[in-house]
Amino acid sequence: MKKYDTLKGDFMKLGPCTDGDTTTVSVVSDLNKNISLELFSKTTKKRIHSIPFPKDYRLGSVCSLAIKGFDPEQYLYRIRSGKQDRMDPYVKMIDGNRRFGKRDGLGSFETPSPVVRHKRPGLDWEDMIIYLTNVRAFTKDNSSGVSNPGTFDGMREKIPYLKKLGVTSVLLQPAYDFEEITEQTSERGIVQKLNLWGYVPGNYFVPKPSYAAGDPAEEFAGLVDELHKNGMELILQFYFLPDDSLCFIIEVLRFWVMTYGIDGFEVMGADLPVREIAREPYLSDTKLIFANADPDLIYGRSAPVEINVGGINDPFMYDMRKFLKGDEDMLNSISRNILLNPDRTAAINRITTYHGFTLKDLVSYERKHNEKNGEGGADGSDYNYSWNCGEEGPSRKKAVNSLRLRQMKNAMMLLLLSQGVPLIRSGDEFGNSQRGNNNAWCQDNSISYLNWKDAEKNSEFLDFVKELIALRRAHPVFHGRYAKKMYDYISCGAPDASFHGDQAWNQNFVNYNRHFALMYAGAYEKMGSGKCDDDFYIAYNMHWTGHRFHPPKPPRGKKWEMCMTSGSGREIASYDAAKNELAVFARSIVVLRAK
Repeated sequence: MKKYDTLKGDFMKLGPCTDGDTTTVSVVSDLNKNISLELFSKTTKKRIHSIPFPKDYRLGSVCSLAIKGFDPEQYLYRIRSGKQDRMDPYVKMIDGNRRFGKRDGLGSFETPSPVVRHKRPGLDWEDMIIYLTNVRAFTKDNSSGVSNPGTFDGMREKIPYLKKLGVTSVLLQPAYDFEEITEQTSERGIVQKLNLWGYVPGNYFVPKPSYAAGDPAEEFAGLVDELHKNGMELILQFYFLPDDSLCFIIEVLRFWVMTYGIDGFEVMGADLPVREIAREPYLSDTKLIFANADPDLIYGRSAPVEINVGGINDPFMYDMRKFLKGDEDMLNSISRNILLNPDRTAAINRITTYHGFTLKDLVSYERKHNEKNGEGGADGSDYNYSWNCGEEGPSRKKAVNSLRLRQMKNAMMLLLLSQGVPLIRSGDEFGNSQRGNNNAWCQDNSISYLNWKDAEKNSEFLDFVKELIALRRAHPVFHGRYAKKMYDYISCGAPDASFHGDQAWNQNFVNYNRHFALMYAGAYEKMGSGKCDDDFYIAYNMHWTGHRFHPPKPPRGKKWEMCMTSGSGREIASYDAAKNELAVFARSIVVLRAK
């Protein structure tokens, strides 16, 4: 290594930064530890030099060292703190970590250049259909048919599928360079597992190298660009520790927005500074999702100029599951969740998510089957609120499979015909199963990987979901921006939304009822053409017996017509216009449209 000069660096820029022939590295360090910059050969990956940070090159807990007169492209680096090497948490690019489960990366002095080409779509919350997936699991199975399975490029190849499905926004489990090797203590001693999900710390500024077939930064940027080109958004999940400072969290989120044009984040972790993140000026037009998005905590009594914050509505998930399997005394909470639509934040609704059963397993298992996780069944939630429809696991019985299909359709209708922002777990749209595993975080195998053959095998259900998403997106009565007021405030003859029982205008939410109806009046919402939307009447029946409904009279000159139903074959509903009577099969949902 040739001779070089060292001088005090720029304390305002954390991480590596190269300007001409001068490279600066600024890191946060414990006040009681001496640190040094460890240089490695880019060719051999061997350590070739150690440069201590002089004590007077420190400001508070920040140490900054500038090196003048050497070529940073020839070197990789780590930071030595005390007697241990560690990766610089502000590193922007990594050389190594290319194989999932092998940690051999070293920091690079290089930084990715801004690569945003297509403008962010800037979708409104009410127009979104969110699709949650894992980069690796989404296309890793050979059935995916992509050129580079388990990568950003593989996901890019599936964009036409996602667009045809009708989703607008892809939500990725952690795609930064997280530590996937986890050690656990068991009866057999220390056991190593691979963490597929990624809810652990990592190199937060780096697209995960093992999720790329080529250059990680370029490939990830290509995925973002292709999504934007198709009018779709990319939202990333980030998991932070309580020790991570607000400044660090903000800098991470800013970086992904400014470098890669990311559309939003689900920010996860304990003790998050939600208010400060939500009010960060650089993120005011970036979607931010939190587990708890209390508008009073975030905004006080004021209102945001632009609504950029959404909160996960977990009561929706658990209440809908209970209603789906026929629990009693659910109608008050179900009706509240269907219409929940906050003024200052967005409500994110879901039936399933990464932790818990897939939709197929939700209707196929009553208890978790996590034996392969190696924790003796102690892991994963015991509160799944699932029902196996009469038989545990896979079944050959036509009646059981028919009921399961109808229940999956019911679940999707409960989700997609409610106000708020629907979130679909990937694979649920074609009945993906994890064989009853409700905590597959360590299953880097076929349990977690999507089997794309199921999309053809369960084509009836997939087509149903596509039709349902299209119905929602085409009609703003299902996804209005503002909460329904439940009265006729424009004097059109009907409230914007109203609940009914067997008889029109007779809301009957007694504890033993498991059926009700909801009518949306189209006069309160405008279509893209400027015309008023249609009226819709939705009959929900989670009872194990059929019920007959009598809808309100449709607007003058129109009549009720069958639009969609979760039933099929002999289980399909029927509407007698002469009697104004809708016969709804057991455990099914029916949508009527006034035309």
